[in-house]
Amino acid sequence: MKFLHTSEWHLGRQFHNVSLIDDQKHVLNQVLDYVEREAVDVVIIAGDVYDRAIPPTIAVDLLDEILNKICLELKVPVLMIPGNHDSGDRLKFGASHFRQAGLHILGELTRITEPITFVGGFTAE
Repeated sequence: MKFLHTSEWHLGRQFHNVSLIDDQKHVLNQVLDYVEREAVDVVIIAGDVYDRAIPPTIAVDLLDEILNKICLELKVPVLMIPGNHDSGDRLKFGASHFRQAGLHILGELTRITEPITFVGGFTAE
């Protein structure tokens, strides 16, 4: 089983008041290509998905686009946790519903002991 471990996406980051969103989209599209080309079974996003607790709308839209492509189009489950720049409470919005589509968001520290079982790229809970 192949896992792709990523982190530190920092979506919505600005550098000297210039948005990096176009560059971030370009890199994430390369990640999508890699997931498909290498037949990745599970994608892990380990913290700092966003650059701040309340991200700009364009960053939320980009994350939504990328997660839809990974989970729904490529049928690859994603395990995502917040980092010190994210708000776990905000990141976990809809987590119980998204699980059915293969998106597992562990926004609460208390959930880290709950097992998630992946079988051949599909989630078996």
